[in-house]
Amino acid sequence: MREDNQPTRLRHHLEAGLARVVFAVLSRLAPDTASAFGGWLGRRIGPLTGAKRTAERNLARALPEYDALSRKRILEEAFENFGRTMMEYAVLAKIAAEPGRIVVSGHEALAELAVRDLPAVLFCAHLGNWEVIPPALARLSQALTIVYRPANNPLVDRMIADLRAPYTAGMAPKGAMGARQMLKALGTGEHVIMVVDQKLNTGMEIPFFGRGAFTGDAVARFAMRFDCPVFPVRTERLEDGRFKVTVEEAFHFPKDGTDDDVRAALTQINQRLEEWIRARPGQWLWMHKRWPD
Repeated sequence: MREDNQPTRLRHHLEAGLARVVFAVLSRLAPDTASAFGGWLGRRIGPLTGAKRTAERNLARALPEYDALSRKRILEEAFENFGRTMMEYAVLAKIAAEPGRIVVSGHEALAELAVRDLPAVLFCAHLGNWEVIPPALARLSQALTIVYRPANNPLVDRMIADLRAPYTAGMAPKGAMGARQMLKALGTGEHVIMVVDQKLNTGMEIPFFGRGAFTGDAVARFAMRFDCPVFPVRTERLEDGRFKVTVEEAFHFPKDGTDDDVRAALTQINQRLEEWIRARPGQWLWMHKRWPD
């Protein structure tokens, strides 16, 4: 239920005011400076929060083959990556505009679909800086409709939407309204992207690192409805301050598939996410409560 009382509205305005000041200061910095500051904050503040316990538990269960010291290093990297990603919001426009800052491969198939006004569904994970995907593909293919989870503070949510507006075709909030927006976008040949590694309380329970995790079925059902390809899009943070975006070979699911087809599709998607995370474990959001306790 949405809070709608005076104390809540006051808190929202205070939070949004602080966010505007922070963004205004950070936006004046060079991307590397803002990113480094975020990484420093992440490494120092992250381990002091309750999220550390969640991340430690997730790592121990998902990657038991790593020893305690290795998991500690992965967790430190994960907090640093998250801090960098948060600070990079304020300088995302500079990152996107700088030649060579975002290296993209595999986008040709998407560009061909865009020229033909044919729809596509893309999925990614909270890996590296996932926010660099839309501006990178907007330049090389077409602007994407982003399916997202709105921030609890509607004023902050509007700020984030404004930051994304120059390189997106639309913002589809999760839920019924967003679903209608996705239908319209795909029906007119647009491309839609979803982050599919978030915790849900509904959906199909699909294996993820050997444990059942509720997984949203929208990515599969929309692709089956429109008989369009599903592109895995992987992001990586490189050591020299650049980012690598890889549009992988598309998945093709049965048109108007059954529930069993949907389950098989989601299993394939989760397996691909696992491969990405195992390759770059320090760049995933381990502090997210992906699995039921």
